[in-house]
Amino acid sequence: MTYKRGGVYWYKFRWTLKSQDGSKESFLVRKSARTSNVKRAREAEEEHRRALRLGLVHPADPWPKPKPQTPQVPTLREFTKQFLAFVAVQKKQGTARFYRVCANRLLCFSALADGLLPEITGEAVSKYANWRRSTSPEDSVLTVNGELRTLRRMLNLAQEWGLIAQSPNIHELPGGKGRERVISFAEEAQYLAAASRTVRDAAIMAADSGLRPNSELFPLEWSNVQLESTPGAPQGFMHVTQGKTDAATRNLPLTPRTREMLLARRLLVKGSKYVFPGPGKSGHLTTIQHAHEKAIRDAGLQGFEFYCWRHTFGTRCAESGMDKFTLARLMGHSSPRVAERYYIHVTEPHVMTGFERFLNYHAAKLVDAIPKQTERVQ
Repeated sequence: MTYKRGGVYWYKFRWTLKSQDGSKESFLVRKSARTSNVKRAREAEEEHRRALRLGLVHPADPWPKPKPQTPQVPTLREFTKQFLAFVAVQKKQGTARFYRVCANRLLCFSALADGLLPEITGEAVSKYANWRRSTSPEDSVLTVNGELRTLRRMLNLAQEWGLIAQSPNIHELPGGKGRERVISFAEEAQYLAAASRTVRDAAIMAADSGLRPNSELFPLEWSNVQLESTPGAPQGFMHVTQGKTDAATRNLPLTPRTREMLLARRLLVKGSKYVFPGPGKSGHLTTIQHAHEKAIRDAGLQGFEFYCWRHTFGTRCAESGMDKFTLARLMGHSSPRVAERYYIHVTEPHVMTGFERFLNYHAAKLVDAIPKQTERVQ
């Protein structure tokens, strides 16, 4: 039945439901069609009856069915709490700490932090990068790029969770490849002469082993250092128990100078279970940034990240002719393909030496390929 009340049409009807035991229950359905047009009111009633026939709603349920609420889109500041809680569970402690530091820096720029996630565009990110470079010129491009990568990861996660339709393209600042610099032997000698005892020892070990500074070098314990000679490692070895990837667990043979340094260091830090003890809850060194930068200044060198010692080790291994499978194992890489990038940094003299070996090989093979002439019998 359709009737008009005031300026709006209503409809009412009885609907009976039969239970499995055969009993019946009757309901009086009375709803406003929310229209002043009688035809549309009858269509609304028929749509309601259809939903009841299909079992989509119960006669006592509200109608029209309430639309599912769209999740409220948070601001970047609000979403940061969810992101950090996620990485605290899903990522390693060092990675989670990196994200936390970078995220806190992002929140210092209110124009970005207090904006809704869908409103974050490439232009807004560029404004943040310009603001960071102008207000903190002492921070390197690498530092700012770390924050941009963190923001990219946050927005990609927001997209995965359905909070935004599409994450924006975030481009890192140019000139941020500071970790790929290779330190020459001459620069190394200058650096070691100017560095403090701890920085010098850490640099020697990093340059001769390729250990990752934060996750492998600084937390190294004496229990994982073998200074006695073994058949496979005449100078001894270090056992890396954990690192960035599962492939990080490995044994690293020592060079003669690393072994000599460790023998002296064991006497220097006697009583500590860490090779590089330091203040704080961890009990070991966590950073040498300021001392590292001082060594660079005192040596008169162009600035570089301490991580470059690891890249230097990889490149020197490649220059020595080491195959990529062995190099990947020493570097703790999950695949030899990751280690291939060290081969592009070999120096020009090394390239020429390698090419000379090719020329000698090529000439010898060409000579061998010439048919030998047999002497004619007179």
